[in-house]
Amino acid sequence: MTESNGEYCADLPESTRLVGWFRSAAPYINLFKNKIFVTSVSKKNFSSGNLARLIQDLSFLRAIGAQIILVFDPKDLLNEELKRRKHSLVFEDGIPIIDDIAAECFQAAIGMMRIELESLFSTKLPNTSMNFSNIKIISGNFVDAKPIGVHKGINFCKTGELRKIDISSIKRTLDLDAIVLISPIGFSATGEMFFLNSEKLARDIACIMKADKLIFITDSLCNPRKSFSDIRELLTRTYEENKASIIEKFPQLNYLFELANSACNNNVDRTHILPYEQDGEILLELFTREGVGIMVSKNQIKNIRPAVTADINSILSLIDPFQKDGTLAKRDKVDIETNLSSYIVLDHDGQIYGCACLNHYLAENVAEISCLIVRPDYQQKGEGSRLLKHVVEKAKRDNIKQIFALTTKAEHWFLEKGFIRGEKQLLPKEKIQTYEPARNSLILIKFID
Repeated sequence: MTESNGEYCADLPESTRLVGWFRSAAPYINLFKNKIFVTSVSKKNFSSGNLARLIQDLSFLRAIGAQIILVFDPKDLLNEELKRRKHSLVFEDGIPIIDDIAAECFQAAIGMMRIELESLFSTKLPNTSMNFSNIKIISGNFVDAKPIGVHKGINFCKTGELRKIDISSIKRTLDLDAIVLISPIGFSATGEMFFLNSEKLARDIACIMKADKLIFITDSLCNPRKSFSDIRELLTRTYEENKASIIEKFPQLNYLFELANSACNNNVDRTHILPYEQDGEILLELFTREGVGIMVSKNQIKNIRPAVTADINSILSLIDPFQKDGTLAKRDKVDIETNLSSYIVLDHDGQIYGCACLNHYLAENVAEISCLIVRPDYQQKGEGSRLLKHVVEKAKRDNIKQIFALTTKAEHWFLEKGFIRGEKQLLPKEKIQTYEPARNSLILIKFID
């Protein structure tokens, strides 16, 4: 196991940090090209400054090739209109009953926010991602709706639900390199207007369009980041198995969790729930490994898997610093290619950030764990332990009764994992012949039950 502090250094020159950021972001930039991102944003408590910065960030995503569908909800503007008209919404089972006065307030609020968004997307301020941009935002009657109607004897009036969306028109608009703007309204076959829940509409559009990402920017995520650290990467399976305890702990996120879970079980790769008050929230979530919100997905994004030929250069880049400082014995590309079937890797979104090798000595039926490396920026997070556990389980499946490791720096780490100190004569004969006395590597042994 290699050890390094690997901490990000704030004292680095700005130019060095900038170059480092671009290099670390490059894989994501390549990954996001031509991918569909459906983003749901509410203007409740959204300061004009934060909204303007969010628009700049969405424009940047469009500029690097992501296809953006933006669904908005003008909550604060609606509340202002309702207050001005001395009117209030009545809810039944959490669903608003939109009468004629409320409908007029909705129309006014939607119109105002649409104009504001179009204005922000048209801004070309210097020193921002909007400068020199020619990104267009296009809206239209993409959504067909139907009334909820009468439920339990209550007429929901102008409150509606999605009937269908015009997939081909949305795709043609995205192909024009435009951002698609969706209002929380839809029209029936008779031309009547109905008002929809914007977050549910975003979920439905993401599922129908088979979006790569569904992003909720919400004021429901108001707790400090550390309070939801244990669910920052939430599998749908984990949510379904622990729904009661998760909802009890995060009741304000109940509705969004349900939408996120259903989206990821219906064509959407990942759903992100982001705090609205965080400047740059969408860029920090998408272009940093830690992110700033909660990500829901059906499949684990940090996978341990067998190495393949395409991983060889990544493995070399992982081991190179530790070969140079003498921590690891020399290995070249041919060595790794020859023994590739013995390697496993840690894969995070296509980026290899760790590896290990399990070399089986058949004559003695023992195996050596070598080249166990976790990239410095992923250390101190249990990833090395996860790799070791995987390797031990593999050895157990192969009926290997003993594993050993040679190390110059990580003796105590292995001791903490149940290894014991051993002597050279306990090694397989083949390994004794290649043992390098000059390295004076310590020998650690673990018996597998």
